[in-house]
Amino acid sequence: MLSDKVRQLITYDARLRMVVADHPKLRALVERAAADGAVDHESQRALGVALLALGEYERAAVHLRRAVELAGSPGEVIAARTDLADLYRHDGDLPGSELICRMTLELARAQAPELAALPLLRLGWTLAEQGRPDEARQALAESRELHRRFAGTPELRRQFGQAPDPRQEFGQATEAGREFGQGTEAGREFGEVVEARLFADVDLAGLVVPLPPSVAALLGEEPEWDHDHDGASGSLARAGSYFVRRGPEAVAEHARLVWLRERAGVAGVVAFEGDVLVTADTGVETLAASDDPGAAMGRALRELHAVPVADCPFDGRLDVLLAQARRNVVEGRVDADDFDDDNLGRTPTQVYERLLAERPDQEDLVVAHGDFTPSNVMTNGVLIDLARLGVADRYRDLAIALRDLSGDFGPEAVAAFLSAYGLDAPDEAKLAYYRLIDELF
Repeated sequence: MLSDKVRQLITYDARLRMVVADHPKLRALVERAAADGAVDHESQRALGVALLALGEYERAAVHLRRAVELAGSPGEVIAARTDLADLYRHDGDLPGSELICRMTLELARAQAPELAALPLLRLGWTLAEQGRPDEARQALAESRELHRRFAGTPELRRQFGQAPDPRQEFGQATEAGREFGQGTEAGREFGEVVEARLFADVDLAGLVVPLPPSVAALLGEEPEWDHDHDGASGSLARAGSYFVRRGPEAVAEHARLVWLRERAGVAGVVAFEGDVLVTADTGVETLAASDDPGAAMGRALRELHAVPVADCPFDGRLDVLLAQARRNVVEGRVDADDFDDDNLGRTPTQVYERLLAERPDQEDLVVAHGDFTPSNVMTNGVLIDLARLGVADRYRDLAIALRDLSGDFGPEAVAAFLSAYGLDAPDEAKLAYYRLIDELF
């Protein structure tokens, strides 16, 4: 089987990252399998893991998403999504990895509790890399306990047996891996090897991804992080008077801040290195703390939407949005319990299919914020949380702004917003469509 061949060539290093024993051999295996056109779940998952180990993250993600789509059981979905979480961990998107782990863990607890050890293990590693050792220890301890409790379960043996293979250090043959999946004595011995390697007591502090030198010089080697702050979201944390974001969102936001700062009010960039962005505290509160944010939000959005579209290099049009929405659904990033009242009871897949069926024919393009809520506009008009900014239909911003203003501040705030923005009669169908898109983000 392809998964057996892949496992023989991959193990983990001391930092719990995949290491390839023979790059040319694994490369040849991948290209041969890709040329053969295998389209079953196990082959797609094995290809994804192999490409992950080779550092080809985009290609790996394509195969792992396909493995999710081809899954014939909750267990196969859980296993492939856990691999996706590990992919994002390797690629430096620790918040993304954590989100997928947590959502996959919920699925496992509900539909396949014998497999909860899989996402818990990766969650522990991801938390450790983010410098959250107490949470990491808790996740790893529970994962080990569940692995021991369900060690005799065929599905757990099968899915752990398809993980990158620690046997290289122990000289075990591939046949032992097959026996592991069949519950033989040799398989039980291999199970002990798996536990000894994957659940080994590691130096969690040694797993923390260090700050780049310029950021460490600014904040110190071990800054105190505060995740409870106005406008908190995703990968954003506060350190003293600075806000720090790490990962792909940080890279995306930095590019947009640099481009937008000559065209609109944005937070100042204090430092940027690698995938870490440090911005200055604006010194004021967000409009979420205001009693009447409607008019201020309307003015801020009118000014942003007046920026010439031709100048903007970032694409947020429907083709891009729907592709990302599909990825979010497949990867299990969407929490259906958090849907608006009119969408409760629908699955993420049903929402996505409805988006395809009801897609508007035309887009009224502007430079859109992408997440235009009261908490992302400061009282002085400065815009924050700009990682999604790009050319998009104006209703991408209008739908979110009106939803939040209506729900949190009432009809007077909505009227003030529309008056300041300069829109008498919004298109209700477009508002509904772009609110629906936001369910998948």
